[in-house]
Amino acid sequence: MDKTVRFDIEGTIIEIPLKYDERSQKYLEDYRDIIENPVRTRSGRPILLTIEDACSYAEMIDDRQASVECSTCRYYRHTPGTLLGVCHNEKMRSGAENPAATGAREEENR
Repeated sequence: MDKTVRFDIEGTIIEIPLKYDERSQKYLEDYRDIIENPVRTRSGRPILLTIEDACSYAEMIDDRQASVECSTCRYYRHTPGTLLGVCHNEKMRSGAENPAATGAREEENR
């Protein structure tokens, strides 16, 4: 069974595969699938890597032009313990009610 790490991001469960890195001698999170198959929360908000390029709707926290990543935008909410977060800009929100990507699903009601 492949190693994974599981995150609950605003009610959307994402499982990220872990790959062993020879150089660091550690298992590291492999975000390739999230990049290739973007995920949204159940309310339609995009889940993005902190290091992704900021979109044209971005409003940087520090108003510096050198800030070009999602993580420096006032709409981005980082999820502790991962390199992922959620964009809360209404212009980036879709009407999708369910995330559409491999490795993501809604949290089951218990």
